[in-house]
Amino acid sequence: MNYIEMVMGYIKLAFINIFGYYEAWMLWLCVLVAMLFIVLIVSIFSKSEEYRKFRSISLYNVIWKWKYKKGQIISLWCYCPECGSPLLCDDEYCRSTMMLTSKTTFLICPKCGDIEKSRIVGGDRNHILKMVRFEIQKRIKNNTYKSG
Repeated sequence: MNYIEMVMGYIKLAFINIFGYYEAWMLWLCVLVAMLFIVLIVSIFSKSEEYRKFRSISLYNVIWKWKYKKGQIISLWCYCPECGSPLLCDDEYCRSTMMLTSKTTFLICPKCGDIEKSRIVGGDRNHILKMVRFEIQKRIKNNTYKSG
């Protein structure tokens, strides 16, 4: 008796003990279910890691770049779409007013001659970073990050 016949004998005994009888279709059904389960697990794990290639996005007329650490977005910052250098964030005006619609943050490129690259209304730099982080997470969750 070889190894395969021995394993088949144990499988038949298991089916008889569980269901009271054994038929070949039962074995093939179990094999099919096991294969589908394995494919599902592999696709979930490969899909969950795929988003890590998504590391930049264009929002508010500038480029935002970041890294991942333990699944969390870190080192999020904005860059000039023309020269690629990090932008300066001028949110001084946000401290002088209480209304969100009056709060404006300016993103300025020092390498392009201190030119304003973006103007974002609604909060200071922390608020903007939270909005961008939220948009990134939304695109990852909805699986729309691949389309831009």
